[in-house]
Amino acid sequence: MRKLIFLLSLLVFGSCSKDTNCSNSEHAELKNLTGLDGCGWVLELDNGSKLEPQNLSDFEIALVDGKDVHVRYTEIEGGSICMVGQMVTIDCLSED
Repeated sequence: MRKLIFLLSLLVFGSCSKDTNCSNSEHAELKNLTGLDGCGWVLELDNGSKLEPQNLSDFEIALVDGKDVHVRYTEIEGGSICMVGQMVTIDCLSED
């Protein structure tokens, strides 16, 4: 299973253009949850659900708590130590 996730991640990373347009994206807000055990930066969608991005460092964006962004993502299987939201791989991330 880990090999499958790794291969899918390589496919996503290799095909990702990291465009700044982010068509078909969702509005989200950056949240710094580093005070919670095992947590770091998460994205909170307008509906209140949270995303735990596994590749946030791949994008050149200033990490500021409360910053508005647009994100397109792919849900991935697995668990995290943080456990506040769905684990995802970001396909596109842009600032508002």
